[in-house]
Amino acid sequence: MPVVISGTDNFVLNGDSLGTAAAGALDYNGTALYFTPAGTQRGVVPGAQFFRLDSNLAGANVNTVQSVFGVGVTLSASTVYAFEAVYAINKTAGTTSHSIGIGFGGTATLNNIGYNVTDTFSTTQIQTSASYQGGTILAATNTTITGTTTSAAVFTSVILKGTVSVNAGGTFIPQYTLSAAPGGAYTTVAGSYMLIYPIGASGANVNVGTWA
Repeated sequence: MPVVISGTDNFVLNGDSLGTAAAGALDYNGTALYFTPAGTQRGVVPGAQFFRLDSNLAGANVNTVQSVFGVGVTLSASTVYAFEAVYAINKTAGTTSHSIGIGFGGTATLNNIGYNVTDTFSTTQIQTSASYQGGTILAATNTTITGTTTSAAVFTSVILKGTVSVNAGGTFIPQYTLSAAPGGAYTTVAGSYMLIYPIGASGANVNVGTWA
């Protein structure tokens, strides 16, 4: 039976059972939280895990994988997550030719992943005629997103939005990889962030609401 939690009969919590959607009801199925604002239009409540850098994070002058934020997030098994991230990776020294790739590491195993990326790649931080690039990436492995550069000053900003289906739970770590050690390390800029939240169980289409 629904349980009234706010002193009004039209705001109820249906426990861990997703029955018929009811306007004003919160539902939790053991994976994600849902709310029905009107009719049977149940929607995902984004209970997001969030990380934001408060100060610059220096990387290393290497051509091996590096963590964007210096941390990863722990995700649950058999769960689909939606995520977004915005970060800038900049350097001011080193002229060895290289490109930049992004991806995800960690101990979680994935059923699939798909995300859209838009990035800028320039020698100036405020870009009035920058090189804008983008596309859809369907793998967690490192994918090159920029052209090559020999400039000492490089300013790259990246916007990511997508979903990931987790098989076995574990860590999920945003990463970048340089094709060659450029002679000067990149830094992830303060204010860069990522959020991620569960939207449903893996193994089938995630269908929340009145899609039919």
